[in-house]
Amino acid sequence: MSQEIFEIVKQMNLDNLEVQIALQCAPLISGLRFSNLFNVNNEQADYLISLMNEMHISWKILFRGKEKLTMLLYKKDILENYFSDIRVKNILKNSGYEKNIVDEEDISGLIDTFADRYCYYMQTKKYFPHEMGLFLGYPVEDVEGYLKNNGENSLYTGYWKVYENVEERKKMFSIYNVVKEEFIREMQAGKDLWHAARSVRQPFDIQPA
Repeated sequence: MSQEIFEIVKQMNLDNLEVQIALQCAPLISGLRFSNLFNVNNEQADYLISLMNEMHISWKILFRGKEKLTMLLYKKDILENYFSDIRVKNILKNSGYEKNIVDEEDISGLIDTFADRYCYYMQTKKYFPHEMGLFLGYPVEDVEGYLKNNGENSLYTGYWKVYENVEERKKMFSIYNVVKEEFIREMQAGKDLWHAARSVRQPFDIQPA
């Protein structure tokens, strides 16, 4: 984040839900990514859901705590296409997901299973669902690298741990940051999240991840 944007953010209301969405989910809202985890205060959950519905972004509550809940925000059609990759299917099967759900590309069943696993981890702190990178749409080779190396020996760390194509990932992360900064400028100028999203243009030389 540039010093200019850092100074703008310091002046923004960080308790504002739309500001937090812009800071954490700009690549998703702009179409550069197709899923995102998001923590929200329980009293703001209904507003978050209404915003996501308005933007045609699907959602799933993964865990509900006393004060906050964790949600998976995702673009269903793109995530479905991602789960059709044979490498993704193999990781899910090796992680214990039911074969018929994986083979049928039942996205609701897959997300429900992941939600159960995530919830169990949050309640017990046992058996972290390391396949989470798939549900966040990370490049499958980076998820494979993470699993093979138990999260160690990454070549670079940005929005996730990178195990292949480092320069390509650096470019991707840089574009994510540019889009986030554009969102912040638009909202600092008085636009709400919806109008900021319409103003920020997706670069055409990068595919969603």
